[in-house]
Amino acid sequence: MKKNIKKRFIKMLTVFVVAVASFSVFGYTNVYGQYNYYSNKAIVDVLQDVKLESEEASNVTASLASGNTFTRSYTQNVSYVSGNSIRVGGVTKPLMKDNDGSHFYLTHNANGVYDGNGLPYIDFRTDFNTQKTLIYAHSSKSGNGPFQMLQNYHNNPNFYNNNKYITINYNGNTYNYLIFSVYVSTANSEEDEGLEYFHNIYYNSNDWTNTLNKYKSRSEYDTGVNVNSNDKILILQTCSMDNTYYERYYRYNLLVMGKLV
Repeated sequence: MKKNIKKRFIKMLTVFVVAVASFSVFGYTNVYGQYNYYSNKAIVDVLQDVKLESEEASNVTASLASGNTFTRSYTQNVSYVSGNSIRVGGVTKPLMKDNDGSHFYLTHNANGVYDGNGLPYIDFRTDFNTQKTLIYAHSSKSGNGPFQMLQNYHNNPNFYNNNKYITINYNGNTYNYLIFSVYVSTANSEEDEGLEYFHNIYYNSNDWTNTLNKYKSRSEYDTGVNVNSNDKILILQTCSMDNTYYERYYRYNLLVMGKLV
C-alpha cells in the first residue's frame, strides 16, 4: 500500500513539474509580443537547452576563477565595440547590435556569456539612418534590468524635465535625442494597434507624419516637443513594471521615444 501511495505521489509530482515547465517555456514572450523560438521545440529539447545554459554558466565561473579565457560557441553574434553606449535617465549602459533577430542580448553580456539581465541592443532591422531606431532591454521587479531607469519616466513629468535627452555613442558617432513621448503600449490592445511601432519600419511622408503625431498624442504627459516628417526617432522599449499592467498582462511595454536633434 505504501509503495502504491509513493508511486502515485511521484507520478503526480512529475506531472506537476512538467506542467509548470511547459507554462514557463511556452508562456515566455520576446520583444515582438510573440512566442519565442522555444514554442517550436519539443519540451525535452527546451529542457536540454536550459541544462546546457546552466552547465555553461558553471563552466564560465570555473574558467574565470582559473584565469582561463572562456569563448562561447556562437560568438559570431557578439558585435560589441568598446565605447558603444546609451545614456538615458542619468544612467549609462553598453549598447549592442542584434545581427540576425535572435535577441541574443536579452540573455547575454558583451562577451557572449549567458546573463539573464542582458544588455540594451539595437533591432537588427534598424540603424541610425532609418526613420526609426529601435532599442530593447529588460526591466525587472528585482530592479536589476539594464533599462530599469526608464521606469522613472512613467507618469513622472518631473523626472522627465530633468532627464530630457538620450545620448548614444555608436561606432565613433554621437547621436542626441530629445524625448517627446512616454507611454505604455500593449500587443493585446486593438485600440493601441498592437505592436505597430515595432512591425512598421519604413513610411511614406504622410504616413510618417501621422504616425509621429499619434506617438506624441499617446504620451502620458505633454513634453512640449513637436515632431514632423523630417524627424528621425529613437524608440526605447522595456517591460512596464507598473502593477496596473504588470500583474495582469505580460505584453505591456513601456516606450520612451525621442527625436534626433
